[in-house]
Amino acid sequence: MWQEQVVLHTDKTIAQPKDHLFFKAYILTGPQQVRVSPNNVLKVELLDAEGNLVRSQYHKIDDGTSEGSFEIPKKVKPGDYYFRAYTRWMLNYGPEHFTTKKIRIGEIEKTETFDNASKRVNFFPEGGQLVAGLTNRLAMASGNNTPVNGQIIDEQGNVVSSVKDYGIGIGSSIFVPRQGKRYFLRFFDGSKLPLPTVEDIGCSIQVNNLNEEYAQTRIEVSKELLNEDLYLKGQSRGVTYFTKKIDFDEKGVAEVDIPKEDTPSGLLHLTLVDSFDQVWAERPLYIERNKLQIKVEPVEGATTEKGLKIKVTDNKGNPVKTELSLSLKAAPNGEMDDLKIFDSNIRNQRFINDLMVLAGQFSEVPLHAGKKELPDEIRYTFQNGLEFYGQAYDLNNSLLPNTKIQILISTEKEVLAKEVTTNSEGLFKLAGLQLDGEANMVFRTKGEDTKTKLVKVIPYEYEVPPMVTSTIEQQASLKKSKSRQFIPKKTAVAFKSDSGGDKIIALDEVTLVAKKELRKTSPSMYNIEPRHVVHQDPKRPKTIPELFLGVPGIQVVGLGGINPRLSLPRSAGVGPILWVLDGLPLVQSTNLVEIMNLVPQLDVERIEILYGPQAAIYGTRAAGGAILIYTRTGAETAEYIARKEALLNYEGFHKSIAFSEYSDTVSKKRKDNDLPKTLYWNPSLETDENGEVLVQFSLPDGYTSAAVELKTITQDGKQGYTKKALLP
Repeated sequence: MWQEQVVLHTDKTIAQPKDHLFFKAYILTGPQQVRVSPNNVLKVELLDAEGNLVRSQYHKIDDGTSEGSFEIPKKVKPGDYYFRAYTRWMLNYGPEHFTTKKIRIGEIEKTETFDNASKRVNFFPEGGQLVAGLTNRLAMASGNNTPVNGQIIDEQGNVVSSVKDYGIGIGSSIFVPRQGKRYFLRFFDGSKLPLPTVEDIGCSIQVNNLNEEYAQTRIEVSKELLNEDLYLKGQSRGVTYFTKKIDFDEKGVAEVDIPKEDTPSGLLHLTLVDSFDQVWAERPLYIERNKLQIKVEPVEGATTEKGLKIKVTDNKGNPVKTELSLSLKAAPNGEMDDLKIFDSNIRNQRFINDLMVLAGQFSEVPLHAGKKELPDEIRYTFQNGLEFYGQAYDLNNSLLPNTKIQILISTEKEVLAKEVTTNSEGLFKLAGLQLDGEANMVFRTKGEDTKTKLVKVIPYEYEVPPMVTSTIEQQASLKKSKSRQFIPKKTAVAFKSDSGGDKIIALDEVTLVAKKELRKTSPSMYNIEPRHVVHQDPKRPKTIPELFLGVPGIQVVGLGGINPRLSLPRSAGVGPILWVLDGLPLVQSTNLVEIMNLVPQLDVERIEILYGPQAAIYGTRAAGGAILIYTRTGAETAEYIARKEALLNYEGFHKSIAFSEYSDTVSKKRKDNDLPKTLYWNPSLETDENGEVLVQFSLPDGYTSAAVELKTITQDGKQGYTKKALLP
């Protein structure tokens, strides 16, 4: 029962509305970060910059991993969004432990002046502050990967040091500031930005993290602090792993080697404190142990296709048979800035990674890793299937306490029947659901007639946790709903479940208010003129199969039998037939028999048949035509029954699109607008016994360069990660 952590790998960090974001999630457990989870449900969410939920999905966890696609909604404003993933058990430890990735959606301004770019440069002195008379390393990070290049100058314009730009929105400089001086970053166009104020007295920490076994640390102090007792502490996730008293030489310099085997993998906070525990300097450090090495070499073939030879080894050079997630992106016209290219050399890559950690830009560093065994309070249990919480009412909005409810659940592949009993508050729970894709739920109970048999249900779901990211200090609370109506809240205990005190909130119940005079017949959907219309005669009603008799081209097979079937003419198109009940599309597998069981013939007002372009409004679901059934509105009789209120759509495990299908169809229909393009995505690329695998790809027209990003985490927690530019 250790703490869990999710590590995310996505195919892109820049997307457009209606685009698909592909991801691979690794669920790690405990201090050793082994890839295993007692849960089999992963929840993924897209949040806006304020923490409001945009869309969520559920995905299955298998062997400590989960993978899938996430479609960006069509109507989202351009801007920064956040993609995160977590298990229900992780809720016990708080949202600050969730892994969150920043996703840019929409157009990006390409042309930008240096002056505007410089306004978004942040400075990160290695020890937390610039100190006069000491050697200081200053890391710099810009917005949107804008190059950070120029010079460090003093207030008289004298050049003090140059700035090294690493091409990924990260730069650094080393210099010795002087007491009472002001310093600036000057860009090559002459614009400048002031650096942090220089402190007269203090300490500096410089770390060389390139060695596999230890981190070399150089500490320097002002002469005023030479007689002070100073201690170097190493802390990770609230646990202190070492405290070492520092002995300085006469110049105020000390060198300390930090053994990596004595600290856990992940983020280590170094702090230099005095006897009163006052902090004089601090610095984050990312510890990697038993890291797997991933080497990528281009392979030229005889055809126009390019190839990549990938090899995975351990720290001793032994081949590793493992499963990789691979993203291959291309940039138009050789523009690689948005791809954040890492150097293929292991030591150089470690150096850049360390700079990004210092600047808070390294996405591979989790905010917190799983050190805790048990949370302070267990309020959420493991989840081994989907769940549904509801409160039951009859069609007169009267509560149904202590009532047996029959639930018919239909998906594309199966039909399930469940029975539950509500408690004294009309609440009930379904647990352990293994439903793929969209499902329809119909709720019924015992009654004398149809109206008393049908049950209306208000669904409840877990409250969305607030968003916490490394760049957003405040926890943005979710706006629960745009409606001003009161949203009821109940604890999971109220449903008599075994899930403790889980906080859940009710979804809005849609309320219809009559603002116009009732129509004799309900209007056609989208004002489309149907190909054929059949009206029911309330005085001499026909069965639903009989209503189709006489419609040109439509055949009813097995009329009068227990399993009649319907076929539309070839002019309707080739593909599935979509049934739509009072504007609500039913699941693809719905057939004529299920319609007869769902809608009594007396309630049918009319049936409309749509072919070809008329049915195009419903997309590929109606490739073979659409049949729209309208029930009576209640204007003609007081005996009208609103069956839609007993029907709910339920989102099961998300059915993700395969990348090959996306690449062949979806991505070709949208404009790229000069954004980086995902050429290839494979979340389950396997190396052989030699630790090797070969991947082939082609660059599309207009794209001259690409970058490959690879990640792997073995079951025993060994991790590997690399990025490499593939230039012409």
